[in-house]
Amino acid sequence: MIRMSDPTAADPRPAGRATPCARLSPSALLVMTSLAGACSLVRPVKVTPPPAPKAFLSDLEASQSKASGALDTPRSEPGSAERATETAVWWSAFADPALDRAIQEALRNNYLIRDVRTLIHENALDPAVPQGWWWPLQIGVPATAPAGIQRVVVGSPPVPPTDALQLKYTSANIGITASYQIDLWGNLDTRRRVGEDVVEQQRQSTEIVAQNLAEQVAQLWFDILVERALKDLTESEVRHNQELFDLVKARFDQHLVPRLVVLQQEQQLLNIQSQVPLIAARIALLNSQLTALLGRLPAPHDDLVPAERRLPDLPPAPGLGTPGELSETTPEMRLARLRVTEIENRVNQNLSSWLPTIEILGSAGVVSFSFSEPLRESFAGVRLSWPVFDGGRRITEASQLELTLKRRKWQYELAMKTAIGRVQDALLQEQSQVESLRSLRAQVELGQRLLAEARKLFEQGQSDYLPVLAALANLAALERDGLRAQRLLLSYRVQLYRALGGTWSYAVTELPD
Repeated sequence: MIRMSDPTAADPRPAGRATPCARLSPSALLVMTSLAGACSLVRPVKVTPPPAPKAFLSDLEASQSKASGALDTPRSEPGSAERATETAVWWSAFADPALDRAIQEALRNNYLIRDVRTLIHENALDPAVPQGWWWPLQIGVPATAPAGIQRVVVGSPPVPPTDALQLKYTSANIGITASYQIDLWGNLDTRRRVGEDVVEQQRQSTEIVAQNLAEQVAQLWFDILVERALKDLTESEVRHNQELFDLVKARFDQHLVPRLVVLQQEQQLLNIQSQVPLIAARIALLNSQLTALLGRLPAPHDDLVPAERRLPDLPPAPGLGTPGELSETTPEMRLARLRVTEIENRVNQNLSSWLPTIEILGSAGVVSFSFSEPLRESFAGVRLSWPVFDGGRRITEASQLELTLKRRKWQYELAMKTAIGRVQDALLQEQSQVESLRSLRAQVELGQRLLAEARKLFEQGQSDYLPVLAALANLAALERDGLRAQRLLLSYRVQLYRALGGTWSYAVTELPD
């Protein structure tokens, strides 16, 4: 039931104080009502922050929350497992499906890649860029004769012997106009090409980010593998030093060695044992960095890289091609070339702006007087606009574009030389590292034989303890250097793959977000 207010009821407002609406004129009230209606179309901006993940939930708290029936947050939520590339990729040379899945996940779900990939579509929707043949078509109500209804009173004062003359009538009109710009000189076409160049430049920037991301994931993957190998090597050294400590202590109990030897070996054992937690911490940090690159919640748990993985051997050398092919295979070269093309199109746009603009105009409408039979009116024609003088703006712009074009051509040449230099540097470093690794492996083999001989003589009582300690420390250092050398060799190969580029990253720019 709708209840009506009683007009005879007492007004609760204080007497002598007018309300805001009471002080406004009817025209002001009409304006305020229109503004209120317009403002109601503007929605307030409400930004809802994302929920904070339980990043610091300990294992004990997780087990307690799970036991109490609460939802348990996973350590790191994996993203999409679908492939982001369609053609052959360079990391397939390592024949590691887990590495391929990790890079594919990063190319899909990494936040930086998603950001720069969205910019491609954002630039493609620039409203200032002509979008197709219909873009220069403008249709609307003409500003000179808008639609409306008006009451017209025409009169003249009385002039004897005639009386005053007064004529009243109502005039109503409505019309529509259309204009279409003919791109006779290619001005709209060059503007469209400039917009396409900007979009393609962002695409190449996205490809650069994608190829850098693949390199970063592979490097972190191999860093984790080498740290695991170093941890296994250190734990093996701990076992060897423990066995040697037990042997030295037994010989000390038999009064065959002084106490100084026991203390030296104990110090060596403690020194090596202290390195194990530091290596474990480095592995945890690397896992956090890797999971973050994959778009997951950073997690230090060492469960992303399979436990049975070891540092791979160097795969066969890739095909280098010719230096000229780098302009097509590297996104940096493609980006530099597009930047030159953009300025060339802007130069053509500046030249076409000196020529007249031709538009086809047309309008149609009806006019009625005193709501009698309406009269139709129409118009069609061609409008020519020729800007002759603009204060020297176009001349200044032409001079600026000339300098910009020169600079970007220099940048293109620099990009070419930089791309060639990156390939040459990676090749040189890889070849040198191969020789160094071969020498280190020969030294490790010799160090193992040296340690075995020194330990044999010490156990037989024919040698002092110091040769054994020196041989053990030397072998441990050589094995560490060998692992790091192999890791560095893989790093140079990944850098070579990155320097050669590829066209596989184009498919990454086409992924939906």
